[in-house]
Amino acid sequence: MKLFLLFFSFLYLFAIDTITIQLNWKYQFEFAGIIMAKEKGFYKKRGLNVYIKEYEKNKDLIKSIINNEGYYGVGESNLISYILEKKPIILLMPIYNSSPLTLTTINAPNIKTLKDIETTHIPIDELSIKNPSIVAMFKSQKIDINKLNIKDISFDKNKTQKGVFTFYDSNEIYYLEKNHIPYISFKPNDYGFDFYGDIFFTSKHEIENHLNRVKSMMEATKEGYKYAFSHIDETIDTILKKYNTQNLTKDKLLYEANTLRKYLSKTFRFDLNKLKTIKSVYVLIDDKHNSNLKDYIYMPLYFSKNEKEFIRTHLIKAISTYSWEPFNLIKDNKLEGIAIDYWSYIKKETNLKSTCLITNNWNEVLNRIKLKQNDITCSTTITADRKKYALFSKPYVSFPIVIATRNDVGFINDLSLLKDKIIAVGRNYTAEQLLKKHYPSLKLLEVKNVDEALRLVSKGKVYGAVDILPVIAYKINKYHYANLKISGKTPWTFDVRFMIRKDYPELVSIINKVIDIMPNDKKEEIYRKWISVHLQTGYSNRYIKKIILISVIIVAIFVILIIFLIRNIIKKNRLEKDLENLATIDKLTSIFNRYKIDMALNEQIEITKRYNRPMSIIFFDIDHFKKINDTYGHKVGDFILIELAKLINKNIRKSDIFGRWGGEEFLIVLPETSLDKAVQLAEKLRKVVEEYDFGNISLTISLGVTECKNEDNLNSIISRVDKLLYESKKNGRNKVSVG
Repeated sequence: MKLFLLFFSFLYLFAIDTITIQLNWKYQFEFAGIIMAKEKGFYKKRGLNVYIKEYEKNKDLIKSIINNEGYYGVGESNLISYILEKKPIILLMPIYNSSPLTLTTINAPNIKTLKDIETTHIPIDELSIKNPSIVAMFKSQKIDINKLNIKDISFDKNKTQKGVFTFYDSNEIYYLEKNHIPYISFKPNDYGFDFYGDIFFTSKHEIENHLNRVKSMMEATKEGYKYAFSHIDETIDTILKKYNTQNLTKDKLLYEANTLRKYLSKTFRFDLNKLKTIKSVYVLIDDKHNSNLKDYIYMPLYFSKNEKEFIRTHLIKAISTYSWEPFNLIKDNKLEGIAIDYWSYIKKETNLKSTCLITNNWNEVLNRIKLKQNDITCSTTITADRKKYALFSKPYVSFPIVIATRNDVGFINDLSLLKDKIIAVGRNYTAEQLLKKHYPSLKLLEVKNVDEALRLVSKGKVYGAVDILPVIAYKINKYHYANLKISGKTPWTFDVRFMIRKDYPELVSIINKVIDIMPNDKKEEIYRKWISVHLQTGYSNRYIKKIILISVIIVAIFVILIIFLIRNIIKKNRLEKDLENLATIDKLTSIFNRYKIDMALNEQIEITKRYNRPMSIIFFDIDHFKKINDTYGHKVGDFILIELAKLINKNIRKSDIFGRWGGEEFLIVLPETSLDKAVQLAEKLRKVVEEYDFGNISLTISLGVTECKNEDNLNSIISRVDKLLYESKKNGRNKVSVG
């Protein structure tokens, strides 16, 4: 019997996957989710035998993850810097949606603002200037890092110190508060640099070879974090019994848990726009090369209930021509091409079921979509008339529209010069519609397709043919049109999209989600499969023309290099401007953030006192906003905030300073405005909001209004107007209170 049990125990261990998670074991509750996923058996029930390993300080965590199969790690937003170095790692999910990182001054009463760190010459630990979010915060305030008093200092909770340190507000701040040490914190988040906290990641090898294991690891880890933060006392007891290598107290762990709770991700999904913002900071600060984030982020498809039902219940009837090579063509009696490869990828990722009708008539495609006899076609673009009866996906590729002529035609840089020439173009093609609209004087010959257009050009019966670059290039090469070349580019770019029948918005959303997360290397694979560029010089037997051609190529290379350098300079300037905007603009509503509105209000208070000029402020928030979020969801809540910001902006002066104070609270600073005028504006705004259509949602705001007094400072005027806002709430909401 013992041998029997031993044998089956061996089989069990052999069947489950052995995984190692490497962690920086400095803050235990930070990794509470991983601890509880192991201790509560969330990993085990998914067939995972997980070891938690503390990585050594001087060892390379990234190298360890890359070189070991079945290894996972937890890093921070600095993982982006490794992506920019093209390290083969994959970011799986954010654990903490924001970082608890803070720049903290200790025992420095003269420091009130970030700028004071530069002017007071206080010692600052050298780790601070190595952190991109801290450096970005400095740069946004135009602080010269070279003027800072950088020292090799470290925080000691048992000593009295004076200096500036980079802390976590879930960790070192605990000791400052416990020992009543005076401090001021400056958080990058408050300056617009909202980085992720912990990020769960693994190697590219792991995700390419063990995708199901990756999914199981993520699901178990999510379950662990949700459990840990809803059972804090039990989790702390578990850490104290089995994982307390740092000898932390229960009080310290409780402080850490309650602080980190507000940072925990609700969805454990990445926001690609947020990642792009973080990447921009790293590119600017570290002067690193760019990388395509999609190649390094695991972004699984998430479909809504309606989308899932649509996939389950619909057989998609596609329709396509076969004469628009290389997008749609017949090869070995099968429909193939760029568009078909994209559609196949989308079907595979979504489990969509589909049939396909093949035709050689583009007008038939349009008519059948219009009449809802077919549901989708895979390769077209938006035009005004098509928008009346069809929906369109995001573009999956974009190409310039070009003109092909015979080899004896020179470079064409202006289509208007061709007014006496005959140009062949596909009937009802996008190129035809653009030419008719923008160049009505051109002589256009409508033909069945591009094949016919190029045959006419080759025979000298028309001057040129117009279509998009890959189509023209593919057909010139395939059909060996030695007497044809691409002679010019039109002003337009063709965004290739899926066209879908008007009543299938779910299908549009499904396709867009796949396009959003489609890996760049998959796109390149499809492109390389169908597009091969062969340059026909026409000078192979003439030595002198070869020399001229080589010279032209060399000059072109130099021009490209110069353009590249100029673009880099422009990009650098744009990134610096973006950095400044990040520090002052609220990302959701595109109005000023709290940091900027604080600065502006301080400046206006000083101006008011110095020149004895009137200045008032309006403080307002949305009534019952939590109920809106709970009833309709956070996406609707975000829509309300965006629309409200636009509405208020339309109804105030350009000289007024408008910003989001936080959540659903907003502040308007009114320079050169008496209390009476401010009250009139507040009443106007109250009525405008009450009467505005927010998509069948009734919305009101409560407002407080006050005027700046001689004795006022930032805290006193905000405190007064906040009480007035509360008074409006108390008196029934949708009111203006004045004081």
